[in-house]
Amino acid sequence: MIFPSRWMTALILALGQATAGAQVFTPSDSARSPAIGDTSRFAHTRPQTSPDTVKAHPATHSPSLAMALSAILPGAGQVYNRSYWKVPVIAGLGGYFVYEFFNNNKTYKDYRERYQASLVSNPAGNRGLLNLRDFYKGQRDSFGWYFLILYVVNIADAYVDASLFEFDVSGSLAVRLVPESGTSANPGPRLGIRLLF
Repeated sequence: MIFPSRWMTALILALGQATAGAQVFTPSDSARSPAIGDTSRFAHTRPQTSPDTVKAHPATHSPSLAMALSAILPGAGQVYNRSYWKVPVIAGLGGYFVYEFFNNNKTYKDYRERYQASLVSNPAGNRGLLNLRDFYKGQRDSFGWYFLILYVVNIADAYVDASLFEFDVSGSLAVRLVPESGTSANPGPRLGIRLLF
């Protein structure tokens, strides 16, 4: 099927040029309409690059090094990954967990000694002191676990962040409307859409 008029062909070519930025040849008034299946007038291909000019982007970020840095000093892997905002979060939570661990441990030891002293006067001991001793022991253990979880998450975060460091998150998705040649079942020029990543 041939386009019904030249202005329809010119409109499709202009639409392809406006959306794709391609160099399109618009037929002049004296030119004849393109033949069926003739796509030589449609310049819609992307710029070609030879294999010699295409070089693989070298991996410049090491997930293993990021993990090692975070294991040695929590937050160091995040500095290596340039995720600087995570460092005060890790340092703040880690400092808080360490402080609470030692504070609860000190209080636990105090109530433990007081409970042991109460056993001298009463073989059953002071039940209130026993409950307080167990409470602060549980608190101490909980903050120890919190710090351990933070330490593991810090290492895992450094690994994932380093693995995705070279990942392109820019808006490089583009839609291109291009004229294409027809098929054997439906000959003639057509309008196609290409998604470029």
